[in-house]
Amino acid sequence: MAKKRNRKKEYILGLKRQGLVKTAVDVVKVISDKTEEVKKEVSTATQNFDKFVKELEGLAVSRLETFYAEGIKSAKDFAKWTEKELLALKGIGPATIKQLKEKGIAFKK
Repeated sequence: MAKKRNRKKEYILGLKRQGLVKTAVDVVKVISDKTEEVKKEVSTATQNFDKFVKELEGLAVSRLETFYAEGIKSAKDFAKWTEKELLALKGIGPATIKQLKEKGIAFKK
């Protein structure tokens, strides 16, 4: 418990030193604002990923996660990648490329 309290105190002192807060009430406001920002970002990212999954329904989610992590966030984004570049990604093989082609995905030549 003592370590937790010290961490909180250090965090609050750091915020005060930076001039971001002056009182404990300000700390609560800053934390709640940041929490709301993070919630919105997570919600947006989740919605975008859900749209991506629906676009490429039938592919394994782990493959879709790999694509999404590499910046391929829609079916149109595949046009920026060659088949060789996609095959170099972890977990992506010829079968995945074949499935993408069957869905009408075009790749960079």
